[in-house]
Amino acid sequence: MNQDEGIRNTKALVWGFFLIALGMAFLLDRFGTWDFPGLGQLWPLVFVVIGVNQLIERRPGSALTMTLLGAWFLACEFDWQGLTYRNSWSLVLVAVGAGIVLRSLTGEDRRRRTRCTP
Repeated sequence: MNQDEGIRNTKALVWGFFLIALGMAFLLDRFGTWDFPGLGQLWPLVFVVIGVNQLIERRPGSALTMTLLGAWFLACEFDWQGLTYRNSWSLVLVAVGAGIVLRSLTGEDRRRRTRCTP
């Protein structure tokens, strides 16, 4: 097993355990076994976790997009500054555009295509 396979396996294990823990928390909350106030509103943190993972993988453009999307979803869920899905959807365009610009400036897509090509 080479180093890339080991890293992929470790990431898969971490993501698997994270999803199991998150699912268990939602189930416990749903069945009233354990009360997690506001747990249903914290689902956007999954986007933030994905963004952190992409930052670790040295993919700053993708990390920026996912983190900004997570922040937008959180802002809408908690009604920060009066933001709702209806009145702030244009922020999604800003988040995606910022990620595309950063990917272009850092050459992220070019490096990824080169690495994936046999």
